[in-house]
Amino acid sequence: MQNHIKSLFFYYTMQNIYLIPNWFFGLDVIFELTFAVIALIVSFYAFKTYKLTNQNQSKFFGYSFLFISISYFIQSFMNFAIISKINEGICNVLKIQAVDTLNAMGIYAHILFFIVGLVTLTYMTLKTESKKIYSLILITSLLLILLSINKIYSFYFLSSIFLVYITLHYFFNYIRNKQTKTLLALIAFIFLLFGSIHFMFVVNHVLFYILGHFLELAAYLIILINLFLVLKNGKKTKQT
Repeated sequence: MQNHIKSLFFYYTMQNIYLIPNWFFGLDVIFELTFAVIALIVSFYAFKTYKLTNQNQSKFFGYSFLFISISYFIQSFMNFAIISKINEGICNVLKIQAVDTLNAMGIYAHILFFIVGLVTLTYMTLKTESKKIYSLILITSLLLILLSINKIYSFYFLSSIFLVYITLHYFFNYIRNKQTKTLLALIAFIFLLFGSIHFMFVVNHVLFYILGHFLELAAYLIILINLFLVLKNGKKTKQT
């Protein structure tokens, strides 16, 4: 069991090792599954909002959180597979010789879907319909991670840049309209930003790892509540 944990820590950081307390190991799988479910519900409500308002921003918001949800489902499943050792059976089915190879594939899949989600979210803030801009941002982001030496650090660094841009978008929107829904979105993305920054410095620091998970949980819950309120108000407006 200890060897499996060491394998997870090594491949999760590609170069470094997380110091995770024994009592929290396994709980992070539950956190990731919770993130996945919440993000999926957010995506569902975003698409419902799109049907009511016919605004492309809601549609892009829905797609972005759908990708984010998939990324967390993959991460949660792979970490659970390591704990339960079912990844060895998966390797036999897929004819993969090393369990570590399967774990690395899971990490890359998580990074891929999460970055696609963030790129889609950033593209939404640009309020443009240019597919060239979207493909340019996406391809450049993936290449930067692929060609970097420390891919996990590059992933969180790039995620932080996107989240800074998204946070500023909601900050200036709130300054202009002073709406509660915009303020909630701003707070949520500030939490996600700090969560991402925390994970950049998580190596050899237990508190950062745990705090990052709680910040993410708070952020996704706020986004879900905010989107539910927007959808509820949208239905009332349509009825009147």
